[in-house]
Amino acid sequence: MSSPRVSVVMPAYQSESRIGRTLAQLRKQTFSDFEVVVVNDGSTDDTTHHVRQAMAGDSRVRLVEQPNAGIAAARNTAIEESRGEIIAFLDDDDLWHPQKLELQLARLDAARDAAVVTCFSALVDGEGQLLGWRFGGVAEGDVYREMLEWDMVSGGSVALVRRGALKELGGFDVSLPDRADWDLWIRLARRYAFSCVPRTLVGYTRRVGSVSRSYERMAEHGRRVLAKARLDDPSISDSEYRGFLARDLFGAACLCLMDEEYSAAWRYLARAFRRSPGMVLARPRRWGVMLMLGLASVLPARVYRACALTPMSRAAFSLDVGAPFDSLV
Repeated sequence: MSSPRVSVVMPAYQSESRIGRTLAQLRKQTFSDFEVVVVNDGSTDDTTHHVRQAMAGDSRVRLVEQPNAGIAAARNTAIEESRGEIIAFLDDDDLWHPQKLELQLARLDAARDAAVVTCFSALVDGEGQLLGWRFGGVAEGDVYREMLEWDMVSGGSVALVRRGALKELGGFDVSLPDRADWDLWIRLARRYAFSCVPRTLVGYTRRVGSVSRSYERMAEHGRRVLAKARLDDPSISDSEYRGFLARDLFGAACLCLMDEEYSAAWRYLARAFRRSPGMVLARPRRWGVMLMLGLASVLPARVYRACALTPMSRAAFSLDVGAPFDSLV
């Protein structure tokens, strides 16, 4: 069989309630020369059944089964089983804009020195409705120092990566199960240029029970990612390291705000200030996040949504709160 240009790698665990929707959305891509490698990471529900249903309607979908080993190991298995020259990552509950692959591949072809192409992701609920927030930065060129400061990719379903770069770096570090993606972006950014399609092309699902809602665990694994990066790069100073830790705690505060966990958001914000107040105050957008947290904490929920979240989302991100992700098409 000839190799497709793109391999979409998808780890799946206990995914019966969501993977069918994700695979159906994937079939809307305007670029069609791709395969989908789903790694069922030891699920005990009907994940396999739903993947096989998708396989019956689309020969590009393949299924690999393995004992539960975690999302980083599942992604590595999918990469090993894949055949494309470009690897695209898609989590089992996220959504792609129909032009995602087309636009990102065009950008990758234009930026010959880049190994990674990113985009933006909009937060959506379990029904695929926009929550009003957007993730991701304009990762263009040499972004190593900024990638240490924060995860500019910001989502497991965003990046396209050249296979050769992944092979050189050895894929995901399975000792960092919940933040292995950020660790990989840091390592890639140290050696390669990035490029970005500055459009919202991913729907990043926030759902109860997801790993990213385990805020303290995510913060601890973020600390481990930064500790590893510092071992790899002794040029990172003590003050820079404290700043990077503070920025990651600020990121936890942002997630809590978006999940309407306002008390937890204040606690992470306080911890970030104790680490490095200068880092927290360094950029105007961070002031805006803190303003939104203050408003969310004092206003009734309906007033906050109508008078703060909705106009902010439209002005800053061109998103309509409550609209379906497909409205971005």
